[in-house]
Amino acid sequence: MDTKSRKLTNLTAVDSQNQVEPISQEIHRQIVMDVLSIHANIPDINPHIQTVTVFDCQHDRYQLLQIGWTDSHKRIFTPILHLDIIEGKVWIQENRTDIDIGEELSSRGIPKSDIVLGLHPPHLRPYNSEYSIT
Repeated sequence: MDTKSRKLTNLTAVDSQNQVEPISQEIHRQIVMDVLSIHANIPDINPHIQTVTVFDCQHDRYQLLQIGWTDSHKRIFTPILHLDIIEGKVWIQENRTDIDIGEELSSRGIPKSDIVLGLHPPHLRPYNSEYSIT
């Protein structure tokens, strides 16, 4: 299921195979892709390193990668942000930036109760009462 084959109805998204999913998941998907796309357009200090997006809408996996070469000819291929949508919630799996990605997603309309800090161990998640623990 890719984003181009979906159409939005009043309360649901219907894909080309007529599978219905809650509208919130479609909105979450669009917000995640918009946020990562914005950050991909910020140029790196090193002109030989690109920041690119990888969107797997079928499996709801979204990444921001740095790809390129340093001035000392070292290969760079690093996921700097990785988000998944699992059971209607956005899981922050990796964040190697100074961006408070949870805050940014929340400010764009995803409730904090739909955001899980998956990069934190499960036993520590309850100590952050702002976000969902699962």
